[in-house]
Amino acid sequence: MKRKASTSASSTRILWMLKFAITDLRSRISALKVFLACLILGVTLVAATASLYRVIEQSLLADTRAILGGDVELDTNEPLPDDVLEWIRQTGRISLVREFDTIVSSESGDGFFRAEILVPDAAYPLYGELQLAPNQSRTDLTARQGEFWGAVIDPLLAERLEQTVGDELQIGAATFRITGLIEKQPDRSLNANWRGLPVMISEQAVNATQLIRPGSRVDYEYRIQTERDLDLWLEEFEQAFPDTRWDITTFAERSERIAERLDQIATALILIAFTTLFIGGLGVANSIRAYLDEKLGTIATLQTLGLRRRPLVGIYLLQIGLMGSLAGLIGGAIGLGLAAVAIGVAGDAFALAGPEGASSWLQLWLLPLLLSWLFAVLTAYVFALPSLAKALAAPPAGLFRGQVQAASHEPRKWRIASYLLLAAYIGATLLGLPSPELGFLFLLAVIVLWGLLEGLIKGLRHGAKTLENSGFAGGNFARRLALANLHRPGSPLRATLLSLGTALTLVVACTLLVTTLLRALETTIPAESPALILYDVFPDQMEELESGLTSLDASSSTELLPLVRARLAKVNEQPIAELLANDSQARREAMGDEYKLSYLSGNPEGLELVSGQWWTSPAPKGAPVFMAMEDREANELGLSTGDQVEFTAQGQPITAEIKAIYRQKGLQTRFWFEGILQDGALDNLISRYVGAVYQSDPAAKTSQQWLARNIPNVITLRTADWLQTAGNLLNKAAAGLAAVATVSLLASLLVLSSVVSVSRRRQLYEANLLHCLGARHQAIRQSMLLETGLLTFLATVFATALGALIALPLADLALKLPAGDLWWLGAMVAGIVSSLALLGGLLPTLKAMRLNPAVLLREGG
Repeated sequence: MKRKASTSASSTRILWMLKFAITDLRSRISALKVFLACLILGVTLVAATASLYRVIEQSLLADTRAILGGDVELDTNEPLPDDVLEWIRQTGRISLVREFDTIVSSESGDGFFRAEILVPDAAYPLYGELQLAPNQSRTDLTARQGEFWGAVIDPLLAERLEQTVGDELQIGAATFRITGLIEKQPDRSLNANWRGLPVMISEQAVNATQLIRPGSRVDYEYRIQTERDLDLWLEEFEQAFPDTRWDITTFAERSERIAERLDQIATALILIAFTTLFIGGLGVANSIRAYLDEKLGTIATLQTLGLRRRPLVGIYLLQIGLMGSLAGLIGGAIGLGLAAVAIGVAGDAFALAGPEGASSWLQLWLLPLLLSWLFAVLTAYVFALPSLAKALAAPPAGLFRGQVQAASHEPRKWRIASYLLLAAYIGATLLGLPSPELGFLFLLAVIVLWGLLEGLIKGLRHGAKTLENSGFAGGNFARRLALANLHRPGSPLRATLLSLGTALTLVVACTLLVTTLLRALETTIPAESPALILYDVFPDQMEELESGLTSLDASSSTELLPLVRARLAKVNEQPIAELLANDSQARREAMGDEYKLSYLSGNPEGLELVSGQWWTSPAPKGAPVFMAMEDREANELGLSTGDQVEFTAQGQPITAEIKAIYRQKGLQTRFWFEGILQDGALDNLISRYVGAVYQSDPAAKTSQQWLARNIPNVITLRTADWLQTAGNLLNKAAAGLAAVATVSLLASLLVLSSVVSVSRRRQLYEANLLHCLGARHQAIRQSMLLETGLLTFLATVFATALGALIALPLADLALKLPAGDLWWLGAMVAGIVSSLALLGGLLPTLKAMRLNPAVLLREGG
């Protein structure tokens, strides 16, 4: 009976605490609007990025065999020997897809688009299902019907050509009829949208295009299906054919690469989301402090009336948990809704699919919602606990003196609980990231930056105090008061730099990156840049091409560069197979990788030297030639100037000494040469050229049409078309960056508003107290404006320096674009935003100073 009575009493007590917490919240819910808004914004980003990551991961990694096309892919530029094919057939099934790039156009010849011609065999696909519309066999759709061969094309290509099934399509010298659309292709390239959309034709139709001739670049992609262990299969294959120079990839390796890159991107986005949630946490701390300041009288009254400490603590912990749960569920729902919209918009373009089945719904939607709720509650408690501890430690005796004040420090038990909760929060964050290593590095960076920021704040406070006591302030009351407000206890300096400074850092970084990309697009085609890029020009076509283009536009000029594909055989006289003997995957990649070699000529790529120097002499006979190597390739192999390498091209060795290391110009790069050799070193190996045509854009359109009719194997790319495509992609990227920066900035402005709300009553009380003591309103206003100006300046400098520190190396290393001269733009944006934010918080305070000082003093006291 006693146990039942005790249980009943506990239940009654809990219900009473919950009812009291809800009733108390309802009476002042408006005071916690910033609390809710800060959490909702951060949780929305966390939920949206986490859900999108799970959907993309499931879509890309659900069946990597289908993405690759087989258990093993063997890529080469010539047919495999019969003995190799026989060995493979004894271990599994094999399928061949021949691929080559070309330009296709509609029957009117107005639009030209790069496409990837696919010629699959009868066994294709080994994994997955090829879905065509209409639902007929690929053999029937690509067969010849009357005078036209059939072609099955990607729906996006049909959209770009403004054509549909039944229309005519020009491929090389042949006219095809579009007989179907590729609704689903299991091994569709992930970058097909901008590298070349697929077009499937039959083996018999290839000759009619007249696109393949001796020297043409054709990829032979062999996909292999085997039930054997892949590591054992690869080991036996290398033992049977030790000197192979083919690019071999297993589905496990491809899956690992995709997962690694996906984890890195997702981690970066989720970390930005958690940064926003962290900034929102500062708003939570300020908002809950302002709320509890109003509740100090209630807390003291309840303690005086005999309410024990445990139920009192439980009531306010329940309030924080309820608010955190509400914000978590609302933010999670909004984030999942945004993710669902993104999947609906981009699903067709990137083969994304929503969840199917109960387990998928649980993993992709319910689990992110629960995680959002968990992180919202954790964030609420982590940032609210210190303020709650100080409020509950307020001595009730202050109630009889007419003023209750929170304790200056939280009790030791509460501090330990706060640290344990913070550790749990950090641990949950790291475990929730796709790449915990990046998350740990981010945490270290945050700790270092926090330490630097604390050092900066202490330095600024010391500097403000020194200036106040020096001759700078002099007898100027406004200056002395403004400087005193920066270093006094309760100064808004730390909160301002943490909240506004962190958000402005993201805004500055995004501004610099987006501006750098947009400027690169605008300056990619100045007057001296080519209007037309040429690929796959054969030596016997050079004269006809140059004379034909000149006849169309006498002012045009054409520059052709040789393109020789070679494979790396030795480094410093050591064979690659020996150099990488202990790393089978790296050895296969190095032996299968092709290097595009050329001459410097007029340097149309604008290659920039990293180390070493260019040469002026031609290649000597009987001695190693000079070579410049791309920095990425040199760094991967650990090469530097002075090292010697040997390539093999068409069965002939090319020995070269690395004289220089260069880097590409990122967006402005067209040919991506991995090696530049002395003139004459490749003369006996040249079978193809690439080139650039310098003319006006209208003339480039005419030239493109002429080349399509007269030399159809030449692939052409108008710079204006490339710019439009790149611009569309960059605009979407810029919009995404701007959206993230805007949400982060909005969260910071909310935090700033919470800082203002916490300090506003104190500012008004002190201002009117000074006014009653004889200070003029004008002097007080000047001091507030000066203080705001100093905070604006400090936040601007802090954000500009840190934002530039993030954006400039990223632009230089990842995009290979200069951005150092744009620092002023970041400073201008930071200055404008911080000025508007801080002045927006100051104006209501200045306006309130017009009220009756006696009323303000009574309220402030």
